[in-house]
Amino acid sequence: MSCILLHTTLSVSSLIFRIPTKRIAEGSRIWPEYRLHSIVFACRSLLCMLLSWAEMRLGVSEPHYEGNAAIVIGTLLAADFGTWWVGPQGRSSTIQELDAPPPMRYFFSVMQFHATVGCLLGVRRFSTQFFYVWIIQFTAFLMTLRRKNIAPHGPLVVGYGVMLTAGFLIATYDHYTHGCWLLANTLANSAAILRMLLRVNKYLLWGGLAVALNMSRSRLVLVGDESQVPHLVAYACSVVGVLALGARKVRRDYKALAKAGEEAKAVELKSS
Repeated sequence: MSCILLHTTLSVSSLIFRIPTKRIAEGSRIWPEYRLHSIVFACRSLLCMLLSWAEMRLGVSEPHYEGNAAIVIGTLLAADFGTWWVGPQGRSSTIQELDAPPPMRYFFSVMQFHATVGCLLGVRRFSTQFFYVWIIQFTAFLMTLRRKNIAPHGPLVVGYGVMLTAGFLIATYDHYTHGCWLLANTLANSAAILRMLLRVNKYLLWGGLAVALNMSRSRLVLVGDESQVPHLVAYACSVVGVLALGARKVRRDYKALAKAGEEAKAVELKSS
């Protein structure tokens, strides 16, 4: 409990610092919307940890997974409120406007869906959620170093990717030990496809997944020697889908970058 309170205080304390009202072009320094979102998403994992702690403290026999669903939906509402609060001047797409190669940006986007599924599934272990908190808070620290010109942009972006990869591996291990790693990855990949390709409303997406999970969780979690074939087929299909979407999106982004470069070169030649 003390650890949860400590990290909550650490995130909220960032509000006392003055930061630029606009995001710089490279995107690796803190701006108003990012600060609020980092607080919100750190608190999402901290609340998941608090829920697990409370259940253990009270000796609850069955986990209250509806609490995880409420935390996820509440986080969406809080993040949207934060975006509205800062106004147009303080807004920026955290990943899409980051100065990074398109494949890396796509990987970052997909990992966000895996983190949300990790909160929604609600495996009763602290390791995954604590690592999510560490990623958020340490990333904010790195961005502070960037703001003070202590660290360069490129290594910070690579470091963020390494942290996300480590978080994915830790979450996969936790889900594996609870018989739901195929389920977790299939849901996360499917959510990414539904959101990024079909533009499904995020409240409908996560609310629908929460309802479906709570209605059929016991049948979706693998137990003992139960056949994994149907789960493996679904997982393989989701991987193919998310890779195909990534190839399409990365190709389109590279074309947009090439076009922007040509336009900038034409303007430069014209001005000279």
